[in-house]
Amino acid sequence: MFGQQFVGSLDRLLRIILQVAWLNFLWILFTLIGLVVAGIFPATTATISVARKWVQKQEDIPVYKAFKQSYKTEFIKSNIIGFILTAIATVLFLNYQALLQLGDQVPIIVVFAFYFVIFLYSIIVIWIFPLLSHYQSSVKQYFKNAFIIGITKMPTTILIGLVIFIILYMSLEVPSMLLFCTISLISLAVAFFSMRVFENIDKNEA
Repeated sequence: MFGQQFVGSLDRLLRIILQVAWLNFLWILFTLIGLVVAGIFPATTATISVARKWVQKQEDIPVYKAFKQSYKTEFIKSNIIGFILTAIATVLFLNYQALLQLGDQVPIIVVFAFYFVIFLYSIIVIWIFPLLSHYQSSVKQYFKNAFIIGITKMPTTILIGLVIFIILYMSLEVPSMLLFCTISLISLAVAFFSMRVFENIDKNEA
């Protein structure tokens, strides 16, 4: 009896590991299909979308089909959002370089303001793709909602950010994780925590 339970649990664990690795591979594949620049954002949205279905106990979904459908459906919108985020990140980076060049000439309040803007930007980055995979809205509304939810649900925002940092840190220590599980694990963590927030929001609006 115990042997059968052990074999069953081991089989389930191996299937989960393979599914996570498969999802990570799909993210890499479809990012490359989009020539990276146009592929990384819809691939990220699709990965979170599949992870969201797993969190909702839809474990037997055809992963490739669900991934491809989300990739195609959100291709344009996710790229618009992604390019806006990239443009903002570029401006922030240029400002950071300027601050380094100016050094002590910059008032301390300007430095604090700059890092505060980076903090707000990070909040939007954390929440906007989960929102994209869960709701249908306009690009402007995604940015607005990502900011509002990120601020009002700060403990969850900090927790998601911390988990992402830990997974990325581990991936730098063990680079093979990048090929097999980094993006899928991040997506699962983001989907797990964000879904609880979205479910509460949906329940209150019902």
